[in-house]
Amino acid sequence: MTKNIEKPTNYPYKRIIKGLAIRKVPQSKNWGIYLKLEGQKALQFSLKTSDQNEAEIRALKEYTNATALIENGYPLQQPKKRLSLHQIIDELISDYLKMQSKVNKEKEARKGNEKYATEIRHWRRIKTFYDEKISLKELTVREVRDYFLNIETPSNTQLGRIQFCFKNIFERALEYKLINKNDVVDLKKIKVDKKIIEDRDAFTPDEFHILFSYALHEYKTSGKGILHNKMCVFYASFMYHAGLRSGEEIMGLKWSDLNINIHDDLYCTVRKGKTEGSSTKNRKVILDLFAHGQLLFVAKLKHPTLINNLSDNNALLYLSKTKSNEHIFATKYSKKPDYRTTFNQWVKDLRERGDLPKTKNFVLYSMRHSYITNAIEKNIPLTLIAENAGTSVRMIEDHYSHTSVMNEVSRKYLVSEKLGVAKNIKPKKERTREETEIKANELIKLLAEDPDIYPFK
Repeated sequence: MTKNIEKPTNYPYKRIIKGLAIRKVPQSKNWGIYLKLEGQKALQFSLKTSDQNEAEIRALKEYTNATALIENGYPLQQPKKRLSLHQIIDELISDYLKMQSKVNKEKEARKGNEKYATEIRHWRRIKTFYDEKISLKELTVREVRDYFLNIETPSNTQLGRIQFCFKNIFERALEYKLINKNDVVDLKKIKVDKKIIEDRDAFTPDEFHILFSYALHEYKTSGKGILHNKMCVFYASFMYHAGLRSGEEIMGLKWSDLNINIHDDLYCTVRKGKTEGSSTKNRKVILDLFAHGQLLFVAKLKHPTLINNLSDNNALLYLSKTKSNEHIFATKYSKKPDYRTTFNQWVKDLRERGDLPKTKNFVLYSMRHSYITNAIEKNIPLTLIAENAGTSVRMIEDHYSHTSVMNEVSRKYLVSEKLGVAKNIKPKKERTREETEIKANELIKLLAEDPDIYPFK
């Protein structure tokens, strides 16, 4: 005999007929089915609807189909899970948070240093990196390699943890039969090592101008892609001028993270990403006029009527209050758009045209790399560069000392700082604020004349 289904008390539930019920679980807005026929294992899966009447109709259809299968001698099988990469990562994070909670009850740890915190942090970064619609079948060798090319140079321990996270993603996908063994990426074949990551190149100012101009004026797209492409231009340009990391750090920025200091300089507060949870969390990044300009372009593209007739600073401050929870680089089509694919296509097109060198390894992370390189070229003290970029002086010394922009003035400055000796060595004269404003206004004027940027004019 079929056992009676007892009504749960912690979520919506309705018994339709003997052996058939619909119910909701806390983590889903849709109704699910519970189907238990005599001599068969219970089946449970989503009915893909939040409407109760529609759920009852679909459940009865499933009951009829299941009954017909049994009468014809076919066994009932649990439907395969159709999960995306994001959903698999969410499951892994959920599992590890439960394990972490259990461990914490036995031994309390400082926030950020709890057991499994590293794995959870890397899974969240991987999730942010990839488009929310990507399937496990699409997580190819090329996609995994691209992840490693767009992160900061990791230690050997960090590399091992990241590889562990990818391994668990593929193992969970195999468990759910979302992929075959042949689809599992062999991380050893990717040859993920520090040299590959360190070989990323910075854009020279001329190369950046070529990329920016092509992406804004020549790159062909249509439909939703038009808005996506414009946002990608401002996203990449903001990275180039502000030095934020791609992924969680920049995608986590909200309008409420913008503010003005006592010197009337715009700055943003970084709350997500690599430095989250550290002793220097929520670092404040001073933005130059070019980075400021990219935010204005985004503001005018997304909210033209809201900020009409407001000055530049007032427009951004107004959005920080009226759109405080909106992520700056999200679009109306996606909360976490994948700008990496579009950026890679720009680079590919320009290489094929011969406008960018094929010998240089340009990836989206190159924009942050360019910011640090350009800052060194301007003879800005490394302590200030490190503070603004959310890194260490040691890292800059280790990974940027080989570049040609480490000129004699910069080297002398570094030596005097290391030795703690006041040499009174002055770096070469920096561009004045007035000169910088003139250059910035020239760029803003050029872009403002483009009807594709300001369609509301």
